[in-house]
Amino acid sequence: MMLDWPTLVQYLPVLMKGALTTIEITVLVVLLGFVIALPVAIARNSASPVARGFAQSFTFFFRGAPILAVLFLLYYGLPQIPGIKESIFWHAIERPMPIAVVALSLNSAGFLAEIFAVALRNVPMGEIEAARAFGFSRVMTFFSITFPAAARLSLRAYGNELVFVLKGTAAVNFITITDLIGAANQVYFNTFDPITPLLIAGAIYLAFALLIVTGIRLLERRLSPWLYREQIVEPRLKELAA
Repeated sequence: MMLDWPTLVQYLPVLMKGALTTIEITVLVVLLGFVIALPVAIARNSASPVARGFAQSFTFFFRGAPILAVLFLLYYGLPQIPGIKESIFWHAIERPMPIAVVALSLNSAGFLAEIFAVALRNVPMGEIEAARAFGFSRVMTFFSITFPAAARLSLRAYGNELVFVLKGTAAVNFITITDLIGAANQVYFNTFDPITPLLIAGAIYLAFALLIVTGIRLLERRLSPWLYREQIVEPRLKELAA
């Protein structure tokens, strides 16, 4: 099976337009998912049973619910709520794009909250106690010591979640958004050639994922050089020595 080059040349603009939509959704989901996940992660480690219960319920539901189920529940369920179409919120959610971003962000936040919660629990207590000894308030300690340390610890897992978000955006074509997969389907319906558009779409997804993984690796190497050395450099040196 080979690429049909005339089809590729003719429909490449359509595929690139779908790729731009995929990038837009991914960026918005990453930002909103982070905003949602951080307070949930803090609540996950809270001393309050109510806060912990809410955070555990949130992560349990959105980690377990399929993306399509959450997407369809919001897209088809919200308009059925009495009075929602007459409210000021309807103008923000009447289009498919905001619904898709919110649904994917909630799904991503369920995973990110657990990642951040574990990272926050693994910040060395000595660093926190030293900050408090120097007179830092709880807020100053969190943003100056705890959060940066947790960010370094969770960086690799966060990178994996970014790749999952990228691939999860393919679900949005089920609610009439023409993302990369939706564009590939359009090309298939017009040409009856499933190979060319899907191969190109797969190559674009692979390129995006490679950019994410490479960026995370460079960031990890810059922020945590000792961790990079222990997990990447030293094992390779041992393999070469053996």
